[in-house]
Amino acid sequence: MKNSTQIILVLLGAVLMLLVACLPITMFSLPLLGPSKHPAMDASATVQVIVTQTMVAMTQNVPSSTPVAPTATLAVPTNTPLPTATAVSYCDWVTFVKDVTIPDGTVLTPGQTFTKTWRLKNRGTCTWTPDYMLVFSGGSQMGDTSAVRLPAYVAPGQTVDVSVTLVAPLARDDFRGYWMLRNPAGVLFGYGDQANKAFYVDIVVSDLPYGTVTGSICYPSEFNPPMTLYFEKKGASQVIQFSISENQMDYSVLLPNGTYYAYAWAPGFNLEGAYVNGDGYLKPLIVKGGRTTTDVNLCDWGPDHHGRAE
Repeated sequence: MKNSTQIILVLLGAVLMLLVACLPITMFSLPLLGPSKHPAMDASATVQVIVTQTMVAMTQNVPSSTPVAPTATLAVPTNTPLPTATAVSYCDWVTFVKDVTIPDGTVLTPGQTFTKTWRLKNRGTCTWTPDYMLVFSGGSQMGDTSAVRLPAYVAPGQTVDVSVTLVAPLARDDFRGYWMLRNPAGVLFGYGDQANKAFYVDIVVSDLPYGTVTGSICYPSEFNPPMTLYFEKKGASQVIQFSISENQMDYSVLLPNGTYYAYAWAPGFNLEGAYVNGDGYLKPLIVKGGRTTTDVNLCDWGPDHHGRAE
């Protein structure tokens, strides 16, 4: 029994060996070889494929219509010109030039007849004709005359002297009368930015022909040398002089009525002191009958003679 079993096992082993011999050798080699490996260049290709797939996925996630980022527009400054002022002009317009006669503050006696003359310039665009009139417009009329014709044609830019004969009032006081021009249409006009200012005559009526002038002498030293004090009548060659003694600081003099310039000269020092305006020119002063003009101080000293204010 034992021998029979051994025979059977031997036969089964032989059959199995026969079957194995018949199978291909690759059947046995596959498990030993394991999975095949790609060369190094295949690894980089794999990375490239992954990046490409990632880019494709990102592209697929982006909305189909991508909004465009707004661009900032810079405002370029422009040099806009400022509006220019339009020059004002009038057909009838006056420029007051000067008082030819009877300066302001002229002292007259009661009832005295006098002629006032103004020098005017045609500042407008229309020519003045003898149909234009010099007319009284307010204040003290000083007589019966209220209108006078212009003496000639006056083109734009030209000047003319216009005069009127007046009479000083009988009362003792200061008087001022206003005058303007009038065109043929009856429109009054004068000087100023709006051609509406009147020019005037200004007088003092007094019985007394003299007035008093007082002031001080501000000589630039601790003492005042002897000097001569001068009063020059404006618009005339008349000069009245007084002697000033050494160290005399103040003065008081009597002068005929009128308008004057005041100055002093220290001959030993070649210096002139004067009563001046802020610009250094001699300042006019008015002497009125029976009145005192104060603070005519001679305080501007120098080696040169002072100019006259117009």
